[in-house]
Amino acid sequence: MLAGLHAVIFDLDGTLLDRHQSFERFVRDQWTRFARALHPVGQDEYVRAVIERDREGYGPRKGLFAGTVAEFGLPAALADTLRSDFRAGFPGACVLFPDALQTLAALRGAGYKLGLITNGSVRMQSGKLKCLSLPVLFDTVLISDAEGVSKPDPEIFRRALERLGVDAAHACYVGNHPEVDVAGARAAGLRAVWRRDPFLPAPAEADGVVEELGDLLRGIA
Repeated sequence: MLAGLHAVIFDLDGTLLDRHQSFERFVRDQWTRFARALHPVGQDEYVRAVIERDREGYGPRKGLFAGTVAEFGLPAALADTLRSDFRAGFPGACVLFPDALQTLAALRGAGYKLGLITNGSVRMQSGKLKCLSLPVLFDTVLISDAEGVSKPDPEIFRRALERLGVDAAHACYVGNHPEVDVAGARAAGLRAVWRRDPFLPAPAEADGVVEELGDLLRGIA
C-alpha cells in the first residue's frame, strides 16, 4: 500500500483520534458536571441530543448546544456556558485509536516522513494535539484555521508536500472522510487511503482502504 512512497500524511479527527468515543465521553462528563442546570433532562437524553446535532463533528457548531437547550426548554443562556465548557474541556477528553502511536512510530522507524493536516480552529485542534502529545511525532502539522485554507482545497495538501520536501507522486494521505480527505487528496495528486469509518459512506474511489491504522504497515520493511 505504501510501496514507493516517501511520506504519509494523516487526518486527525476520526483517523488518528477516535472522535466518536472522545465526544461521547466528553458529553457524558459534561452532563455530570451540569446535572443540576440540565435537570430534568437525563444523561442518556442529553447525550443523544448533542451527538445527533454534532454529526460526528460536521454539524453546525453554533447550533450544537443552542439547539439542544432549546429542544429541552432550558434557559437559553445555558448554551453559552455549555459551549465554553466544550471549548475548554474537549481537547482533554480526546483519545487516540489504540494502534495510532504504534503505527506512527513504525512508519517513522521505516524512514517515512510524517505530516498531519486537520480542519478546524487553531485553539481546538492545537489543544487536541498537545493533550495527545502528537506534535513531536510529525515533521509538519497544518491546521486549516492557521493556513487560511481548508481540506478539500488542493492548496493545503500542496503546502504539506512542500514542507515535507516530497512531491505528490511519492506521498499518500490517510483520512476517514470520503470527500474532504480522500477526494481532496486525490485531486491534489496524492495517493489516498480511506480509514474506514462506520459513520460515513465509502468514497467513490480510493487507492487503499484500511480497517485499522496498523493495516498501513503491511509490506513495509
